[in-house]
Amino acid sequence: MSTEKLEQLMKGLAGKQLSDGVGLSIEMFDAENAVACIKVEDREEFPIYMTVDEGQILCISYLFGDEQVDPDKRAAMVEAMLMMNVSIPLSAFSKIGDQYIMFGALSPAASTDELLHEIELLSDNVLEAIEAISDYLKEAA
Repeated sequence: MSTEKLEQLMKGLAGKQLSDGVGLSIEMFDAENAVACIKVEDREEFPIYMTVDEGQILCISYLFGDEQVDPDKRAAMVEAMLMMNVSIPLSAFSKIGDQYIMFGALSPAASTDELLHEIELLSDNVLEAIEAISDYLKEAA
């Protein structure tokens, strides 16, 4: 069921644009596990991975890895992330393995327009989060 529903969602998003006219590209990332990859034009470095099951449509964007965090600032960063969770609309921080992520979830009955809105918010929120968290990351070598 989840692969069929994911393919249906992908079809619904094909050719759609965000409210500011920015385009999306969407392709199957992992058919075996029913994961699609959505890239927002000019934000390709933060793709959104979408999966669906009976309970939710889950959209995830990877922010950075543990190795990028300044170890002396890790506790302060986690505190800042927890405090930001409430003020970031329809998105939240989490961690998968050694990767920090931002995610949003919707009902599997959500419309294409609602899904498009979630993708736009998540993409915007990722950029804002990266900017807010950048002081806690190691300097680029």
